[in-house]
Amino acid sequence: MLKHSIKIEAIEINTDSGICPGMAKTKNGEINILGARTPNGDGICSSALTAIQPWGHSMMLTDKMDWEQNDYFDVTCLHGYVKFRLSRINEK
Repeated sequence: MLKHSIKIEAIEINTDSGICPGMAKTKNGEINILGARTPNGDGICSSALTAIQPWGHSMMLTDKMDWEQNDYFDVTCLHGYVKFRLSRINEK
């Protein structure tokens, strides 16, 4: 059963332009919400979602995982351009 939705925020873009050169053109500060269905918002890069999904899914089902040192977990996309911060949304 889903315990949390996950906020996915692009926190760092490792390019001179500050925009990912991939097809999705991810920009710093973009936010998506991962829940029981596909992410809400303007959408997320499919390659990034591939990297995020295992960690995000674990965070959705638990209150804290052993590999979390803070209230968030950072994941870099498969191409290495964008770092995303995953954090739980405490729903009531």
